Amino acid sequence: MDALRVILTSLFSLSLMFLFTKLIGYRQMSQLSMFDYINGICIGSLAAEMATANGQEFWDWTVGLIVYGLVAFGLSKLTDHSIIFRRRITGKPIILMQGGELFDQCFTQSNLDLNEFLMQLRNNGYFDPQQLDTVIFEPNGKLSILPKSQHRPATPEDLCTAPVQEQLPAEVILDGKVMQRNLSGIGYDEVWLQSQLKGQNLSASDIFLGLCSSDGTLSLFPRRGKRENKILE
Repeated sequence: MDALRVILTSLFSLSLMFLFTKLIGYRQMSQLSMFDYINGICIGSLAAEMATANGQEFWDWTVGLIVYGLVAFGLSKLTDHSIIFRRRITGKPIILMQGGELFDQCFTQSNLDLNEFLMQLRNNGYFDPQQLDTVIFEPNGKLSILPKSQHRPATPEDLCTAPVQEQLPAEVILDGKVMQRNLSGIGYDEVWLQSQLKGQNLSASDIFLGLCSSDGTLSLFPRRGKRENKILE
């Protein structure tokens, strides 16, 4: 019975965590602020305690988890609708470098040392700070970097060209299954697809992933086992 109780309480705590994650929004997972990070640790700890608690302790942990979740949900709504509140909770960007000049006081304000600053620059592909014009320290701890004009990648506009806008390819075969809706969304049908596959001596079941662009170009990734069998033959 103890094992069954732990299973049920664990499922209940996971359900609550999933519910609060949906309420708070996916932004919290992709861009954690300091408050989000601390709140996530607290909610995770409470959920873990719920999994093995019984009796009154279980309900105490449940109330605590609900309180943390509701506070996080309420603050997320406030930060969405109030710029002042958003700056107080999530912080605001700090300009570390502008016009090629570093601001040492801003480094102190952001609690970022030069070694970590240079490491983040290297992670973004910039090994020489002199190539940069502006660097902003974002509230989520990442750097936004604007290189000097002579060091940024060339664009088609710089080359006086006007390339055709590419469209996102549609997933027309997933794990051997034809995705009818995606196929019709780009103006083709299964008859056309089967004829294309037949021309390459393949069937849909042979394909692990199949992509198709709006101009009818197919990119096929056969199953690994199928490819190996062909090599052995």
